[in-house]
Amino acid sequence: MTVRFKLSPLCLAISLASGGVAQASQTQQDIVVTANRSATQISDIAATVWVVEGEEVREQVDSGVDFKDALAQLIPSLDVGSQSRTNSGQQMRGRAVLVMLDGVSLNSSRGISRQFESIDPFNIERIEVISGATAIYGGGSTGGIINIITKKGASGPTTVSLLTGGKTGWQSSDDFDGKIAAAVSGGNEQLDYRVSLAYAQTQASYDADGQQILPDITQTSSQYGKQVDLMGALGVNISPQQRLDFTAQYFDNRQDSDSGAYFGPMFAGFRDESLIAVKDGLQLSDQPETKRTYFTAKYAHQDFFGQQLFVQGYYRDEEMQFYPFPRINTQAPQLSSISGSNQKTEVYGLKAVMNSELKDLNTQLVYGIDAERENFTSHVQYYDFMAAAASGGLVYQPLFQTGRYPELDIDQLALFLQASSQLTQQWSVSGGLRYQYSNTDVSDFVGLTQQYMIATGAYPSADAVPGGSADYNEWLFNLGSVYAINDAHQLYANFSQGFDIPDPAKYYGNGSYNMGGVGPTLEQGISVANNKAKGIKTNSFELGWRHQGDALQTQIAGYYSISDKKISFDSRSLAVREEDEKKRTYGLEAAAMYAFANDWFVGANGHWIKADKKVDGDWQKLEAAFASNSKLNAYLGWQPNDLSLRLQGNQVFDYKDDQGSQLNGYFVADLLGSYVLPVGQLNFGINNLFNKDYQTIWSQRAQLYYARITTPAVVTFEGRGRTFGISYSVDF
Repeated sequence: MTVRFKLSPLCLAISLASGGVAQASQTQQDIVVTANRSATQISDIAATVWVVEGEEVREQVDSGVDFKDALAQLIPSLDVGSQSRTNSGQQMRGRAVLVMLDGVSLNSSRGISRQFESIDPFNIERIEVISGATAIYGGGSTGGIINIITKKGASGPTTVSLLTGGKTGWQSSDDFDGKIAAAVSGGNEQLDYRVSLAYAQTQASYDADGQQILPDITQTSSQYGKQVDLMGALGVNISPQQRLDFTAQYFDNRQDSDSGAYFGPMFAGFRDESLIAVKDGLQLSDQPETKRTYFTAKYAHQDFFGQQLFVQGYYRDEEMQFYPFPRINTQAPQLSSISGSNQKTEVYGLKAVMNSELKDLNTQLVYGIDAERENFTSHVQYYDFMAAAASGGLVYQPLFQTGRYPELDIDQLALFLQASSQLTQQWSVSGGLRYQYSNTDVSDFVGLTQQYMIATGAYPSADAVPGGSADYNEWLFNLGSVYAINDAHQLYANFSQGFDIPDPAKYYGNGSYNMGGVGPTLEQGISVANNKAKGIKTNSFELGWRHQGDALQTQIAGYYSISDKKISFDSRSLAVREEDEKKRTYGLEAAAMYAFANDWFVGANGHWIKADKKVDGDWQKLEAAFASNSKLNAYLGWQPNDLSLRLQGNQVFDYKDDQGSQLNGYFVADLLGSYVLPVGQLNFGINNLFNKDYQTIWSQRAQLYYARITTPAVVTFEGRGRTFGISYSVDF
């Protein structure tokens, strides 16, 4: 990572897109918005802040690096990527990440981990990152915040941007991923715009031994996908003090494959891994897909009764289709089934922020309200089990649909106040409160197994687990301080609280049934009213130092976070539980870059982490399934004139818990480069330069997650072998 604590110049529209209010006359280069929900110089922020420019992301991605791996390369405390659709288990500082798009959360109450499958990097302006728990944005951010800020238009002549490229490992005719993208932007003093379309297509992926990587039938594979990202942005300057911004996106990534994971006749591969292979002949009409429609409208007034006003309304509608997964019941073969779920989320909300400067007190106040409503529905498509089993998991003949989880309506309302005071020329303090209220309406729900039995005709009906309404509220607090040793060095300390809640779709709707008589009779079900999903609060402490010099840029922070409850789930039923258990994570997060005078530069970033839980009064290592690996990234670069070369390496370290389960680390190197042509720019790269043979961390997690419902070979996903990437881009 090129350690940058400065941004490219920010216009008002871009700052608004981040979820805060910026000064119309702001000229400083080192401004971010995500940290305090108002335009703030990084040197004044009492937190660990990283800014990743869009050019840095595209340097990685346009040279062939997977987007999630590129983020892990550039963000020190972010775990490595899965190389598949999911970002499940990809934590920051060992805890959950809140991913946002232009200040709007992509996280939902239903914990589906596809937030990074949300945008083509061609449309990213920059990414603002806050490490550690934060009280400012509410739930889901106990590990940190990643705010992806999209490209907008700007006043000036019309500009056309084009990009085309691809990557391959030269293993077969199917071993090629391609991409093409185009954008038109421009504007004048009253109006600016940008319209873009990016299309990408992936095919087969191969490991270091030249074997095709097994498709993921749990969280779904990224092979054989067709991705479309259509975006439009419009900005209108109503007056010198007022501005409107609109952004719309249609995103669709759908698998379109004639090949799939083969598990042998009658799924014998679940017992004999030698039968597992990738074969042609897949017949599946509902292939894995992520489809999202997103719209946001923003209004800013720079002098609203002497204050700055920012209002943002947004709407997000997304649908996610999963691959069929077999559930083989050896005790009752007639209950064996194979099914794939479809899950839909619709969210709309409003954010309002006021920024007030108390000049006499040398204090800035930021306060406002967040309101949101979310609706979640789901169903599961069952297929003919015998047809699927006879084909080894390649032929899927639809039978019927049932409900997958209870329908949910979730209303959230939050009030917040943040204050920052400059006590002396060198010393500032900041702090604030957030009150979060949430109400969840849960529909009645017949158990999944009971629905299946009714659909197959085994029973005419079954009792439903009663739904109901549950609410919770949380108070969150943060306090920080920055001491500027001089213009180049700052020390900072911070305390902040974050919280998570159990996945209500899995938490509710569960019950035990008496299977005798004419139909399943509910014996006991989770009472919504008596089993409220309380927030799990995390207290986070950090102490850091950053330095911004002409040649050397560094930042290092030590942190400690602790929570007194945990969210767990049963790996057979996948039901979520909330249990009393103290968990602590602590470690160091750091980055440094030094630029030599002769066009060379060198840098590194890393994350050392420890995670423990308290059992019978003693601290033990956290289970490997939920822990994060320490990691170290290092790079050496050379940039003479039009040529740029970068050799980077990523070392993931082993992790082993007290029960003997472990996540094996690995080392992967990439060689990236670019060359500025007379017209346009060429990017090229060799990923996994030394053709390292390894299993992804997600593969190793999946073997622990799904240990009770499948054999490890079914969820063994090798890392991609050596691949060659090339792309060409031009603006005119």
